[in-house]
Amino acid sequence: MGLSLLLVTAPAAAETLPTPTTTPSPTPTVTPEPEPEVLPAGSEIGMAEVTKTVERVRVDVSPSAGRFGVGQLITAKFSAPVRFRAKAEQAMTITSPDPLPDGSWGWIDSTTAVYRPKEFWPGRTKINVELDLRKVRLNSDDTTIWVGGKTTSRVDSFRTARSLIARINASNHQMKVFRDGKLVKVFGVSLGKPGFATRSGVKIITGEKYRWQRMTSDQLGLTDEYYDLNVPYAVRITPSGEFVHGAPWAVSRIGQWNGSHGCTNLNVGPAKWFFNHVRAGDVTVTTNTGRSMETWNGTPGSYWNYSWSQWKAKSAL
Repeated sequence: MGLSLLLVTAPAAAETLPTPTTTPSPTPTVTPEPEPEVLPAGSEIGMAEVTKTVERVRVDVSPSAGRFGVGQLITAKFSAPVRFRAKAEQAMTITSPDPLPDGSWGWIDSTTAVYRPKEFWPGRTKINVELDLRKVRLNSDDTTIWVGGKTTSRVDSFRTARSLIARINASNHQMKVFRDGKLVKVFGVSLGKPGFATRSGVKIITGEKYRWQRMTSDQLGLTDEYYDLNVPYAVRITPSGEFVHGAPWAVSRIGQWNGSHGCTNLNVGPAKWFFNHVRAGDVTVTTNTGRSMETWNGTPGSYWNYSWSQWKAKSAL
């Protein structure tokens, strides 16, 4: 019997496949958005306004340094119109280490506010204008919001010099000069004649002074009389043309009767004294001429000629 040989073939080993390598996806870079600028309470930009442009407003204060007479008023000039004026006033505070009279901001136009105390400033006093307007919302429209810029939070300061007030009376033809409340000089004057009456009211010296100043009849548009004078020691008190000045041609009427074309005439000696002793912001007060001083004639000093109630009505508070 023959033997049959059965060959059994072992199954082939399963093929080992390489494990696929997974390359991780790069993590996306997220650039953080800048945080929105935070405005003070009451000034925030609402959700409906996030697409509006924000404009920064500047403000210039005058005076912001130096020494001035006690009639000097403070002007704040904005670089864009102010609609929310009460907010602006609340962020502009007048302070001093010394007691100050009551005062109020008044709006002259949409970009100009003037601060006036009820009475003249005290002499020899530091006056601070404390601004806290940065990010305060001052105006807005459909596309833009205006807020105080970063330089609008600061303190500007000036000082008052000694108090010097010249009181001019057309009835007795005298100027009385008071320094720190004490009478120091009495000068004779001659004011405007009929048809050229000197204005009664407060006039603040601007600091514009001339050792010699030419004055002519042509400057007043006169056709029925002529003069061409070289005037000594001329101190301007209104932009409309009133000066306090020496009048050597008018010696006979100074202290006696009124005969000028509106200026306050002095003898040369008193005119020189006045010229040498006054500074910007010093006060003249004229009375009894029958003609009132205009509130526009010499701004900001002419704003003293508003009554206190009229001035306060110009405030937004």
